[in-house]
Formats: sequence, C-alpha cells, structure tokens
Amino acid sequence: MKQVIKKNTLSFSCSKKMKYLRTPLDIWEQLSNEFNFTCDMCASDENHLLDKYYTKDNSALLKDWNNEIGYVHPLFDSKIGKFVEKASKSKGIFVFLLPASTHTKYFHDYFYKKENVEIRFLKKPLKGFRFGNDDGTIDDMEGIGYIKPLMICIMKNE
Repeated sequence: MKQVIKKNTLSFSCSKKMKYLRTPLDIWEQLSNEFNFTCDMCASDENHLLDKYYTKDNSALLKDWNNEIGYVHPLFDSKIGKFVEKASKSKGIFVFLLPASTHTKYFHDYFYKKENVEIRFLKKPLKGFRFGNDDGTIDDMEGIGYIKPLMICIMKNE
C-alpha cells in the first residue's frame, strides 16, 4: 500500500503543529551524557530540557552566552544563522542540532573546516527522526517522521 505524505508536513517551518519541537529523546540523552549543559538556548516554557533556558519571547540572541555550555536547537528556519553567529562570538561550548544544510552561508562561514568545530552527521532512523510535541507527548509512531538529514555541530570557543 502506497503511503501519501501531505504537502508541507515535513518542514518545520511549514507545519503549524510543529511550532515548537522537543529534541528526540535518544539524541538528547546521548548529548546530555557527553556534555554538562548549562543552558537550553532555544526552548519554550513547556519543552525546556534544563532549568536555565531561553524562549522566543526571552530570546537567547539578546543574552550573554559567555561561559555557557549551551544546547542550541533552533526551529529549522531562516534564523539558524543568527544563533550560529552568536555562538561564534561567545566564549563557551555550543552544541547545535541542525538540518544538515551544507550549502548554507552559516555552514561555510562558521562550521566547515574550522579547527574549533566538530560536525557529526546523524543516521536517519527507518521512519525518520521523532520530535516530540511541545506538551511532552510523542508524535504518531505510525507516521513518517522528519526525513531530512540532521547534524550535530559542536563549537568550542576558548
């Protein structure tokens, strides 16, 4: 039986139900075990992963990031570059969960071939990556998850 995927349901910036997304638990558990995060830079009041967090209304882009070990999972939209640039100008460690958009300006300007950056490309699970809903519920396990490639970028600024 052929599965039909509705137009505009796979892109974070297109889907209304994906206004805010929780990091997939398996990705979060691995990263939080490896890094001792001090701040969740891109969260909501419902989905923050740490006690210290910033929201859309309390924007991380207006805060001092120095001396933070920040987890940065912005909405996958046109503002990603602003978060990457902010991290590049701050002292600390910043771990990004991003679409693997290797053609973007921010990728080439701040990540690609930089000595202070490690890039990890993630293997897509069989039915795609599972982002939880903002209220903590799990998305439909029968449906197709986010199928575009993802990467973890670790920026260490001394």
